Parts: sequence; C-alpha cells; structure tokens
Amino acid sequence: MRKLIINSKIKLSVALLAIASLTASCSDFLDTPPEDVFTDDNFWTSENNVKTFSWLNYNTFNGYGNNAGTTADFYFHASSTGLIDDNLAMNVFTNFLTAPNATNANWNEYYTLVRRCNLMLERVPNVPMDQTKKNHYIGVAKFFRAHTYFRLAQQFGNVPYTDKYLAQSDPNVYKPALSRAEVIDNVIKDLEEAIPMLLNIDDSNVTVNKYTAYALLSRVCLSEGTYRKYNLGQNGNTYLQKAKEASLAVMNNNSFKLNADWKALYNSVELMNNTEVILTKRYIKGVLGNSVQAYTNTSTVQNGLTKFAAESYVTTNGLPIKQAGNTQYLGDNTIANTFANRDPRFAKAFSTADYAYSDKPYNGLTSITGYVFQLYNNPATTGTDVSTIGQNQIDAPVFTLSEVYLNYAEACAELGTITNVDLDLSLNKVRTRAGIAVLTTDGTNASAGGVQINDPQRTTALEQMSGIVNPIIWEIRRERRIEFMAWTTMRKEDLMRWKKGDYLDTNSNPDVVLGARIPALIGTNSKTKVNSDGYVIPYAAGVSRSFVSPKNYLSAIPTNDINLYAAEGVELKQNPGW
Repeated sequence: MRKLIINSKIKLSVALLAIASLTASCSDFLDTPPEDVFTDDNFWTSENNVKTFSWLNYNTFNGYGNNAGTTADFYFHASSTGLIDDNLAMNVFTNFLTAPNATNANWNEYYTLVRRCNLMLERVPNVPMDQTKKNHYIGVAKFFRAHTYFRLAQQFGNVPYTDKYLAQSDPNVYKPALSRAEVIDNVIKDLEEAIPMLLNIDDSNVTVNKYTAYALLSRVCLSEGTYRKYNLGQNGNTYLQKAKEASLAVMNNNSFKLNADWKALYNSVELMNNTEVILTKRYIKGVLGNSVQAYTNTSTVQNGLTKFAAESYVTTNGLPIKQAGNTQYLGDNTIANTFANRDPRFAKAFSTADYAYSDKPYNGLTSITGYVFQLYNNPATTGTDVSTIGQNQIDAPVFTLSEVYLNYAEACAELGTITNVDLDLSLNKVRTRAGIAVLTTDGTNASAGGVQINDPQRTTALEQMSGIVNPIIWEIRRERRIEFMAWTTMRKEDLMRWKKGDYLDTNSNPDVVLGARIPALIGTNSKTKVNSDGYVIPYAAGVSRSFVSPKNYLSAIPTNDINLYAAEGVELKQNPGW
C-alpha cells in the first residue's frame, strides 16, 4: 500500500499541468496539443486516470500540515482564517481580523475543489470501467463536494453554490449566494446519495469509503442540528436524528474498534489499518512530511494549554475539580498536585515532570503558558524525523470512531432521549479507554460512581451569556473537549455551533489567557509574569481579544469576490458586522 500511494503521488505530479487546466477552464486547451500532454479529451479513458485525479482531492485534509506549513487541523492556529480556540494559547498572541481581506485562501481552495468535483461527476459516467468502481468514484466526488460545501457554509454562511461544471463564460457562474441552510441540505443530499455508491473498503482507511461518508454525515448533521438550536433558535431534531442514525451505521460495523491507548491516535508513524481511524492522512518519508513534532520538541516556544482548558480535566472518579466534596482534587499549588488523580489524558498530552517557561526551560523546551506539550512524542522516532521542520512522519487522523461515538451521545442528549444504554454504546467506551469513571443519566442530569455531578462552572456568568445547558449535555461537551484537546479546528467548530464564542473573549473569559499556576514566581523578577494567584500571564500587559457577535461567528466574504460578482451584476452580500 505504501508503494501504491507513492506511485499515485508520482502520477499526480506528472499530470499536474493538465489537471490545473481542467480545473481552471474547459476552453483553454490548444487545438492540437502534444501527444504526451493530457487534455480534457484524452484524460478520461481509464479507471487508473480517474483514481489519479481523485487523489488530488485528499490534499484538502490539512492534518498536521504539509512539510514546513502550519496550516493544519491540530495544534496550530491561524488568525487569518479565524482559527483561534480556547484550549491552546499561541506562542504569539492571536486576534481576530477587524476588516475583510481582499482574498481568502480557504475560499479559493474550496471553490477550486468544488469545480474539480463537478468535473469528475460530469466525466466519470462516460469512462470505460467497471460499473461498481464507476459508482464508487462518483460517490467519492459527491463526498468531497459535500465536505467542501460544508466547510464553506461553516466558515462563510451563505455562499454561491453550483453542482455543475461550468465554462468560465457561462452566466450561471455568477449567481446570488444560496442560504446556508440550503447549502447544508445539499451537502446532506450528496452524502446520502454517495453512501450506497461507495465501496465498503477502498485502499484501507487512506481513501474515502462508505463509512467515511457515514462519519461525515454524522458530523454534518450534528453540526446543523445544534447550530439551528443554539444560533437560530430553531428545532434541529431532524438533523440530530440523522446524526444519530449515521453514527450508528459506523458503530454497528464491528471492524471499527478503539485503540487501547488514546495517545496512539496522535503519535503513530503509521495509522493505515488502525481500527479506530476511519480516514487518515499519511505522511511518508520522501513524499510528504509535517512539522508538528519539531514544533513541540525543539527550542521553539510552545503553544501552551490555557488555565480554562486545564481546569476542564476531571478527576478519575469522573467528578469536576470544582465540585464540592471532590477530595480527589488536590489543588494546583504544585505540578504534582495539579496532575494527581486527574483524567489520564491530561498527563498523556502534557508533561507532569515540570513546567517550562522563559527563565526555566525543561529539556530545552519552553511553553507560553508553562504547560509542556508532549502529545506527539513518539519514543520510536528520533533524529531529524523529530527535530527537523518538514521531516516529521507521524500520521494524522481525519475521521475517528471516537468522534462518531461522541457525535452519537451528543445527538441523543440534544434530542432529549439519551439513556444509560446510549451512554454505554458510545461515550462510556471513550471514558473507559481513558481511565475515568463512566457516566449515568436520568436524561437530564449526569452522575459518576453514583454521585450526581454538579459542576459550578456550568452556571457561571460566562455560561449565562449565551445560555446554560443541562448537566448531561455539559458533560458530553466536556468529553469532546478532552478527547480532542489538540484538534484545534474541531474545537473552534464546536464553539461556533454551540454559540460559545464568548469563550474566546479575554474580557468575558480571562482564564483563556492564563496558564499554569507557579506560585514561586509571585513577586520575582522573572521574565515570565504571573498574576496575584500565581497563574502565568503569557502575553504583554494590556493585550486583549474581543469576540464580536454576530461578526466573529463567520469569516468575511473576500472583497475581491464581492467586486467580481458586482462586475457581473450580481450582489454577493458581505456577512453581518464586516
């Protein structure tokens, strides 16, 4: 399989010029092209060519980034696209854009991919190949078109939509944006049409198959159901029910199983054939690398865990650290106390040996908040495979069984139908793997070890800003946060669909710009500043970030595109607040 992927990548590089032409315009080909150059007329002749063309689509998964790049789904932030979350504080303060940009890299990339999918859907039906494989690749194209429009709607709201491969001169290229709700309905339609067409397995878990589509459908429908409930005040139950059913389709496939070790999802050199990973992005030496290990294992100042995130880790009895009577929590006066009796995922993601900061590195490392990030450490990887930017080889998960389990639990809770059977089918498997007490519920409340959970954090003024949720939903949200702690894109998307942008506001939520508690630094001349309680202040005095609603719930439409549409007599409306 490794050889197959390398060969496919080589074929891609050979075909790049032709593919670029195919995705740019169908009228740009020379009348008499050289015989050794692909054109739209001679490319669509075999299953192998279709497969090669489809491989381009996988570049849309950022994973840990490409080579030296930090445009990624994990660990890194990108203020230019609004990717800021409340779990990790960047080593340089990040803020939201205040004015729209002329261009947006995601907008351009996504619409290029949509056009490629539409071309594929138009050409594949006429390619001489086995009908089963033909159907599969039509399903693949529908999957990627759905995934791309889903991300467009998440980031930009109402967006232009077309399901046709159009010539540049076609007047339908410039049409008013479709409403966000209509775009999502088309996304779901594409996925529901793709599922029966896709193969159950195709190249293990490195390419899209039926269960990848079910996993995406689960993600999309959960997102839409909760978005409608919390952002629009609408009933999202139709979508939540679809999310539940799509999740079950994956959960009922016995070939998927959780890893014994949670950390193995994030530090494995090889995730192909991993039973928990529904789709992986592979990194192969000499073909594609990443830099996430280098950024977390060298002298670069690490992005650090926030106080707000650290306090979300429960103790092993399943109780929140601030719950009255929770004697397992020993406080945070020392690093030993901070990690004692806590959810084991805490210690797997961050070093328990010592904090590290500018005046006191730990093994050469420093962290902006004191917490030393170690999730991506793999003792079997050494030398440049760890220390050199662009040469790290650990694979990145794209869709996982653990996400599907938590999608299912959340959908059940939001529907108001969750039972202990539902929890045991899903969330409790994740908690058992983690090493913490399982949950029980009466449909509204949550208990662990027979003790009813009453987290005072659930009803704070911060939570009241956009609305308090019931205890079982609160605990399911907590579980998502911990299970996917470094999955920065997923956390940001969760906050947006729950209408919890206030978590990112440093005035409403000062804990989002505080770090570890290091009392020994109080009153010292250390370069690392702490507040009066000893919590690290990672940024310069006076730095703040305001989350403006509704503005920051969506990115700005690129002004160049607004102007381009206007030149064609079509209004492409800017998002509210921009």
